[in-house]
Amino acid sequence: MFRRAAALTFAALALGTAVTAPAATAADACTWTAHSIAAPDGYLAADVDIRGTDSHGSYSGTVSDRSVNMSRVVLWTGGKPDIPDALAKFVYPSVADENSAGTVLLDGGSPSAGWGVYLFSGGHLGPGTLTRLPDPPGYQLESAVGLNDRGDVLASATDLKDGHRVSVLWSVLAAGPRIIDIPDRFGLDLDDDGTVLLRAPDNQLGGLWRAGVVTPLTGEDRPVLIRQIRNGVVVGTAIDSWPASRALAWHGPADPRPLEQGGTAEATNKHGLIAGSLTNLIGPAAVWQDTRLLGRLPFPDGGDADVFVIGDDGVIFGNTSNAPAALRWTCD
Repeated sequence: MFRRAAALTFAALALGTAVTAPAATAADACTWTAHSIAAPDGYLAADVDIRGTDSHGSYSGTVSDRSVNMSRVVLWTGGKPDIPDALAKFVYPSVADENSAGTVLLDGGSPSAGWGVYLFSGGHLGPGTLTRLPDPPGYQLESAVGLNDRGDVLASATDLKDGHRVSVLWSVLAAGPRIIDIPDRFGLDLDDDGTVLLRAPDNQLGGLWRAGVVTPLTGEDRPVLIRQIRNGVVVGTAIDSWPASRALAWHGPADPRPLEQGGTAEATNKHGLIAGSLTNLIGPAAVWQDTRLLGRLPFPDGGDADVFVIGDDGVIFGNTSNAPAALRWTCD
């Protein structure tokens, strides 16, 4: 899930491009550094797209296979990319998420396994195990959405009676899947406690679903691009008028807080690290701790990117919009 970025050729990336974040404490006194991400042999680094991380140095995503005009699933372990044999023949796969155990959530299909939603576990340690999630009775799974650290899974599905869309939650605390069928509300993300972030049509504010109870998000009357939830905090972007926007973090359903000089808020982790853009929808990429601005994220040759993934280890992943060309930032 990119909204902005200047053109950047991946081949021109220079490792070690850095900026020092303003520091209020010793913990903040680090330097953000941009790193390129290697593609598997035979593929282009410009076609890499990162979608998940285990927050322990490994991550996952896809690389475009231009010979067949679709993607291949890739796992990076110790910085080295690998296309797992179990996923090599998947047709039009899409990686949705990865949790701290290194389990990857994806959707797609293959000649031997029909289209569906899958978990791939153990792939950073060996050949891995592929598990297809069963379609709930009366529904057909369509796409993977989210996976949390305790192993809960969120997916979208179609009601076979009339074709309307629902969300499906598998919780490790429940015996079977829970169907979340709320008009004009669809699961967008999944918190570690099982809370589902709901989105609404036409960029309206959605809400939070937990144990069958829906709590609306409030406090903003402009269109809002809601993005993620972690540790109870929701991040998103209020759209004033193109390109004017404001980055917000909801610390409660009715408690949106503006990010210092924030234009957009695209991703967050459980420690309150947030990445997005400064000033407006097309501003330079930046990083915050809660609502406090830490500084800009560096880009070789002055490029820019959107941010998709922040690990709980503080590593940030993003892509430029024109390639895409993946970057990894560390704060050392």
